[in-house]
Amino acid sequence: MQQALHRSSLVPRGFVVESACYENEGRQAVITVRASVSFGVCPSCGTTSRRVHSRYRRRVTDLPLLGRIVELSVIARRFRCDAVLCGRLIFTERFSDGILAPSARRTARLDSVVHHLGLALVGRPAAGFAKRLMLPLSKDTLLRVVRRRHRPPAEPLKVIGIDD
Repeated sequence: MQQALHRSSLVPRGFVVESACYENEGRQAVITVRASVSFGVCPSCGTTSRRVHSRYRRRVTDLPLLGRIVELSVIARRFRCDAVLCGRLIFTERFSDGILAPSARRTARLDSVVHHLGLALVGRPAAGFAKRLMLPLSKDTLLRVVRRRHRPPAEPLKVIGIDD
């Protein structure tokens, strides 16, 4: 049974494809996407808003496609918060952490691949293998991702006084 390949199946859920093109002499695919929802939720008070203040582009790396580096050009919106008591007047739309974390440079699915690659090979071998997989990563990035994910929870500090 053969399935049709749709443009929207190439990007993480929650996004709608606006356009797609090649850059750098065909070595890189740039896919312009936007959020599929028409509203934003204020991170401070939880109020939904449809009042768009402005838009900007975020460049995020995604999984490679057909031997090409894939870069998502995310059109992110800034919304106005309508809540009277909210201290935040303008906020940026948030995407699910399972898709794209705030201020992330990689999608969650690529970050998972980077993490597993870093665990399996660590350092220079992982960076060399990542280059062959069309993942533009350095050995330091791989180590940083592994350290970030395996950070043990902080134990509460026990304060010792003079009498202890």
